[in-house]
Amino acid sequence: MTEDAFYIRRMWSFSRALDLGLVDEEIENSLQFALGQRHGERVAYIAMRLGRSLKLSKKSLVQVTVAGLVHDIGALGCFQAYNGDPRILQEHCLVGAEMVERFPSGEILAPAIKYHHETPNPEFSALGISSEEVPLMARILSLADQIDLRLKRRLSNRRERDEILTWVSLESGSLFYPEVAAAFKEVAQKEAFWLDLEQTDLLQISLGLLFGQWQLSASRETEISFAEDIADTFADLIDQKSKFTANHSRSVAKTVRQLAGALDWEKDRVHEIYIAGLLHDLGKLAIPKKILDKPGALDPFEIEVIRTHTYYTHRLLTEAGFPTRMVEWASHHHERLDGKGYPFALAEKDIDMGARLMTVSDIYAALTENRPYRLAMSSGEALNLIQRGAGTIVDASLVDLARRVLV
Repeated sequence: MTEDAFYIRRMWSFSRALDLGLVDEEIENSLQFALGQRHGERVAYIAMRLGRSLKLSKKSLVQVTVAGLVHDIGALGCFQAYNGDPRILQEHCLVGAEMVERFPSGEILAPAIKYHHETPNPEFSALGISSEEVPLMARILSLADQIDLRLKRRLSNRRERDEILTWVSLESGSLFYPEVAAAFKEVAQKEAFWLDLEQTDLLQISLGLLFGQWQLSASRETEISFAEDIADTFADLIDQKSKFTANHSRSVAKTVRQLAGALDWEKDRVHEIYIAGLLHDLGKLAIPKKILDKPGALDPFEIEVIRTHTYYTHRLLTEAGFPTRMVEWASHHHERLDGKGYPFALAEKDIDMGARLMTVSDIYAALTENRPYRLAMSSGEALNLIQRGAGTIVDASLVDLARRVLV
């Protein structure tokens, strides 16, 4: 029970990261409808309630909840290639299925996500496969997804709920699989179902339904193998958000791993900071593409927006249950020794060695990558520029270390 609950907690946080990435006008224009706005977690909750009505096993309920949380992971994953192309509806199902194959129970999650836009009537299906090939979990996601897209982002009234019920009944056998439509009719009779959807603590509500009124502890050591799979996936998504930062997350992770190794850190700690490097820009999923891809200087408002990304990284990794040290390593990379950094304006004594390593690695990786406003610098040029901030922005001893390790 404990392992499943922490799995859901972690995936809930990454669903929120996806949510931040999908609330972007360019993605909305490409898909022709709005995503984000807690869509993943609401679909997960609806799917879990449908699964309970359909008498799924506890293991399957956990799986359908996780599938709901990340069912649109492919929308962000294939946005660059299919922006403005109607094929994105089909492709995000295929890309999403491929991305979750390496997650726990990936062999179950992948077909659920691959076929979540299939319908009994092939005329409305994304991939047009026969109903016999669509697993029950995908059938559940299909209805849960459509219900949430139809719901307003406020407390629904009786008339709106009745309209949705009527719509599902009318489309049973066409848009929706009959057994899932019947389960929704049962679930929708409960006032609590509709009220739950509007609550900010939907994670705790869902955990209560799945496991009883069991409270998660505030912190827990990360399971490294699973954390790396998730980090790899989200590093790709972060870097795909902007065409100008194609490999930045991996570059930072590799650089910080080199530096930590040169300091003779223990093997486990080196691996943890590598994972933190992969996730250090997780909060950039919240930044609009038009700001990330702006070829010129940012205006003061845009600077204000982009500075928020480290705060979101901190919140998302904390909610996911990562150890405090990893959260700080990832999210403190724009803090400065002189206390003028962001988002927490930490003093020098409050910035630990891992965060200092991440700062040097982030600046170094950024300077040695091509950007819209300049070409990549050489390693020596980048370190010379970093040296100017020694003692105020970055740790001088780590600049010396970088010269020995990176040149």
